[in-house]
Amino acid sequence: MTAKKKAAEDAGEGRVSPEAAGVAPDLKLLGPEEIREVFAKAAERDDLKARLVRAQADLENFRRREGQERRRAMEEEADRVLEPVLDALDTFTRAVEAAEKARDFQALLDGVNLAFRELERRLGELGVTRIEGVGGPLDPTMHRAVAQEPTDRSPPMTVLQVYAHGWRRGDRVIRPAQVKVAAPPPVGS
Repeated sequence: MTAKKKAAEDAGEGRVSPEAAGVAPDLKLLGPEEIREVFAKAAERDDLKARLVRAQADLENFRRREGQERRRAMEEEADRVLEPVLDALDTFTRAVEAAEKARDFQALLDGVNLAFRELERRLGELGVTRIEGVGGPLDPTMHRAVAQEPTDRSPPMTVLQVYAHGWRRGDRVIRPAQVKVAAPPPVGS
């Protein structure tokens, strides 16, 4: 530092003007109260930002837990639905084993019928029922016509035979029945 500058500072003339320091001359300097307000606003901003980050994390955790709970509930429902099928499978197994030992076709048939009735009963407990239809009119919401048979013994579009039973739960069709329906006989026969 030069002696001239040192003497000027000692005399109080060493103050640098705002322009010389690169500060705009019309810049207003903040007082202590205004500085406290700026810090308070910055603290509020930081608090809001932290709360937002926590809320986002909470939402992600909720979504993850909800997904886990949904998967667990679906697995439990699948287990509940599979239980009667497994019980019927056990009955079928016992029927086949008994028929093999006795070499009795009637015993096998009785065992299979017993297993079938048990499975249908257990599905009924779940609200699942068979869609009936032989002799009735084709209902496109319950039946899928996969074959036709020309006949004059039944009105057209009457269900003559069921190839695969349909099933419903309440009012909802799980699987429509695959059926053969009556068609008008050919002209001239």
